[in-house]
Amino acid sequence: MGKRIIIREEQLRSLVGHIRESNDHTAMVKNIQDDLEKNYAPEVITQRQGGEYFETPSFRIKADGSMTTGVNLLRYLSMKYGDLVGDDFIKQVIRDWADESIDDGYLSKNVSMS
Repeated sequence: MGKRIIIREEQLRSLVGHIRESNDHTAMVKNIQDDLEKNYAPEVITQRQGGEYFETPSFRIKADGSMTTGVNLLRYLSMKYGDLVGDDFIKQVIRDWADESIDDGYLSKNVSMS
């Protein structure tokens, strides 16, 4: 038999707010993640500058096979989702998606949507 707890109305509103925010947060992460998976593939490009080689993270556009930078991808996603979430949130989704560390809509680092 389960236990009963009694909470005040104020506590109930707070809990409901947290649950709704959590659902909105994970839904937005999954939405952006699906968009990234359908249209992009993360890659690392090795470039020579001077006498040294540097690895640069990039993204292959699946539609035409061309490459884009993380900055350009962030700009595009900011235009698409910018009214709903902030740039820091989008950056973290891109990082976690490229590292394959998104776990069922949860990011590796807690970032606010605004």
